[in-house]
Amino acid sequence: MGEVLAWWAALLVLWLMLISTVSTLEWVVGACAAGVGALAARAGRRAVSDR
Repeated sequence: MGEVLAWWAALLVLWLMLISTVSTLEWVVGACAAGVGALAARAGRRAVSDR
């Protein structure tokens, strides 16, 4: 769970740095997108390390 949380935090910060305005909707969209990215990163790392 810690790995997913670390990916999520890093991706959320990246999202917020790349947008021009920070509103509540951008926080929600960024958090959801970061969650999807974090799960994909974990799945990709597990797929590579299981070989």
